[in-house]
Amino acid sequence: MKYPIALISLAFAPPLAAQVVELNPTKREVVEDPAEKAEPASNPGTWVTTDDYPSWAARAGTKGRVVTNLTIEPTGRVSRCEIVTSSGVSELDRTACEKLMERARFKPARDAKGVPVASLYEQAVRFTLPSATQLPVETNIVMEFVIARDGSVSECTVTGAPEDAEKDPCEAAPTFEPPRAEDGTLEERRYRMTHKIERLPVDD
Repeated sequence: MKYPIALISLAFAPPLAAQVVELNPTKREVVEDPAEKAEPASNPGTWVTTDDYPSWAARAGTKGRVVTNLTIEPTGRVSRCEIVTSSGVSELDRTACEKLMERARFKPARDAKGVPVASLYEQAVRFTLPSATQLPVETNIVMEFVIARDGSVSECTVTGAPEDAEKDPCEAAPTFEPPRAEDGTLEERRYRMTHKIERLPVDD
């Protein structure tokens, strides 16, 4: 399953030595304070996802936060990505820039006349994997009850239910269709329902 990696637009002071990834080797002249700022034209949650994690970093559970400065062209595409705050892991930094340049799309900034202009946009990317699912807990829940002739439940007992269960299964028991014998006459029936999770040995 694909999960979005958190993207946050914030301003941070750049480090002494910034890294740059760019499509155009010529540094673009940009309007630093346009009349209308650039805005995302697509969902930022799809720009960098957990599928983009370098495999070794995902296995190691490596996390990091990257802050980038993007150059947005008048077309709305990203032509340059500068790392202004590193995650401390060069491959995460490079992945963030590569995916932002590949996928990020913007409504371009505009000048006072409404003409699209090149501008800068700060974008933070937080690399964090979704929490792992908790291991199954060994359980042996047994529920016994009687279904009366009118379909109601009585004599209900439960054993083995966890102490933190939100509901008493007996209280949540539904009303069933009235049980009938083969000849069609109404009768009572007793049932036992079990739910068991068991840990098994692993074969060598």
